[in-house]
Order: sequence, then structure tokens, then C-alpha cells
Amino acid sequence: MFNLVIAGVGGQGGLTLSRIMADAAVCAGYSVRTGETLGMAQRGGSVLSFVRIGETVRSPLFSLGTADALIGLEALEAVRASKYIKTGGLILVDPVREDTLTTLTKRDVYPPLQELMMELAATGGLVHQIPASAESSRMGYPRAANALMLGAFCAYIHILPVSGVEESILRVLRARGPPAVKMFRKGARIARDGQIRQ
Repeated sequence: MFNLVIAGVGGQGGLTLSRIMADAAVCAGYSVRTGETLGMAQRGGSVLSFVRIGETVRSPLFSLGTADALIGLEALEAVRASKYIKTGGLILVDPVREDTLTTLTKRDVYPPLQELMMELAATGGLVHQIPASAESSRMGYPRAANALMLGAFCAYIHILPVSGVEESILRVLRARGPPAVKMFRKGARIARDGQIRQ
């Protein structure tokens, strides 16, 4: 059983990532379940997605401290979701700030990014910063940062065949698929080449 949690803000594509992974897992012959908790997802609220892949999966939810990996599309949301990661689990985080309604309305104070990275390091997980938003914007695909993060994830975790994930990206995203595949491959190269900060 492989447990993955994806944390981000509405509009960053966390739910899309879970759909792509589910599609790829089914095509690879696995049982898979996904679930999510949405905090006003269409209006910049917190979005948490759960993906479970295995031989027989009956529920998408898992306990705190049992996630094998965390994909954090946004720094503060990654910290909030880090309670799910197990000791030694993989944490990929885009060190980017995306305000939610609570920080925009000053109900919550957004901590400095350096402080958030220190909190992630204290979880006992293996933390890697992937500059997905900055890199995807630089390459002209600012909406495809999630695909770049998925590419980095697949370079670290070999649970799904890369070709199958690329096919799923094209199937799920349709017309938006080719640019996303390009960013997926870029994320894999960043991870493989070690062009990341730890």
C-alpha cells in the first residue's frame, strides 16, 4: 500500500494530480482510491487530496503519520499537511506563497518561508524543495507547476511507469496535456539532476 497526500490551494491543480495518478494506477493494474477535503477550493481555500495505491484498496483515507509521500504545491499548506507524513517519508514542496482567504483577510498570519521549511525539516521526512512555480512560469506554463511537481515525484518514487503517467496526463487534460507533459519531464530532470535545494 502506498499513501500519498497532496496539499495546496484551490486553483493549483491538486485535484487534477490525484485524477492523473488514479488513472495511471488503474492502467498499471493497481487498485486505487482517492479522496479530498475542500476548503472553498474555487476561492483560494485549502485543498487536501489523498491517493492510495495498492493491490486491494478499500478506502482513500489513512491515519496521521502513515503517508509515504507528500506533494506540497504551496509552502504553508505543506506544513499543515505534514502531520500525515511518516518518519522518513518523502516531502516535495514548492517554496512558494499562495495566500488563502484566511491570510488575505488577516485572520491568519503567513509565516516566513524559511520558518515553514524549518517546520517541514522537523517532521522527520526527507524534504526537497522543487521550485515548480518559478520554473513553470519561466518556461511560459505558469498553470503547469503541478505537472512539474508530479514529474519530480515520479523521479523519486517508482510506483507508476513514467510512460503510463504521461499517457494519463494527456487523457485527463486533453488539449492542455502536451504542455503539462513537457513540464512533467522538466520536473523529472530537475529531480534526477539534483537541481534542487534540500
